[in-house]
Amino acid sequence: MPTASEFDQTRAADQLDELIARLAVGRGTDPAIAEQLSAAAARRRRPLHIQITGRALSGRSTVSAALALLSAQETTPVDQPDEPDPVLDGDLVIYVLAGAPQTADLRLLASVPAGRALVVLNKADAVGARWGDAVAAAQQHARELGLPVVPIIASVAARTRAGAVDAADLSDLRRLAVGPDVPSVLAADLFIGSGSDQQARQRLIAHWDLYGVDCALSALRADPDLPSSAIIQILHSASGIDPLHALVHRRYEQVEAVRGGELLDELIRAAARAVPGDGGRARELIEQYLVGDEALWTGLCAGLACPQVAHLAAGYRSPAPADADEALSRATRWRAVVSSDMPPPARRAALRVHNGYVRAWERLSSAGL
Repeated sequence: MPTASEFDQTRAADQLDELIARLAVGRGTDPAIAEQLSAAAARRRRPLHIQITGRALSGRSTVSAALALLSAQETTPVDQPDEPDPVLDGDLVIYVLAGAPQTADLRLLASVPAGRALVVLNKADAVGARWGDAVAAAQQHARELGLPVVPIIASVAARTRAGAVDAADLSDLRRLAVGPDVPSVLAADLFIGSGSDQQARQRLIAHWDLYGVDCALSALRADPDLPSSAIIQILHSASGIDPLHALVHRRYEQVEAVRGGELLDELIRAAARAVPGDGGRARELIEQYLVGDEALWTGLCAGLACPQVAHLAAGYRSPAPADADEALSRATRWRAVVSSDMPPPARRAALRVHNGYVRAWERLSSAGL
């Protein structure tokens, strides 16, 4: 059974394209079924629609810049007077909060299908007195919303994308870090003060925000010789953007996997609609495809992404097993899941995972040769 990366390298869509091409020149209802499957494949392959939404002044644009998602669309603000709320119909919805969720936030998030939303608690530096306060607030909001909530400081994350602290900023930061008068970072006005270097301090605040300046000064007090690249790495980490990047990537993969399952469902329906005895081979060819490596891998990934059973695979480092023993262990476990009492969609997802790991075991142990 190929791993996910191996499928990417060998273009997993080739077998599906071949199936559609064979049906297109077939007899009976084959060409019509080929057209249906071609449309289904096009839906499967279209770019994901990512929406970034939230209230006005929550930092939607800054979060978008920090994530640098080229396909993301920023919606109109939520809960604007005399304005309709945005329709959250994206494949992935990134909802930005700048404080505790309000009634309108709860209402809009409830309209997003399961598995398609995640929440960003932006401006985390304004929550409490330290980062732990922001983490605790994010955990509380996550329990309330039933969704993952990630605290970040998008303004700092967006600025670190430039990849450098310029020479003037670095010089001023070093001077302030080791100087006799340690500047206060409790508020921007206190940091800027009334001294002769007000302009330099204002520039630092404008470039890095108070939180970024505080982090940079702390790092330089510990090591005055830190280069610009190291300071950027520290600010990037302190912004909290990496956990958000990881979560967005994971959700992106899950949505892609769910799409694969929807395509398999369309193939199953197409095979059922194929008219036997009209000279075509649609049912035979589709059924051959559905028991092949590509379809079984697609089904495995779709099953693991099903919201009703995804928690059962929380400990997997990868959908692909490391060896035949792990494949067999996973197949056995998911067979027990299939036998348990659960709703039909969850059972179908579990069965796809089981079948995928059975095929993986066959390939890795050579039992299927």
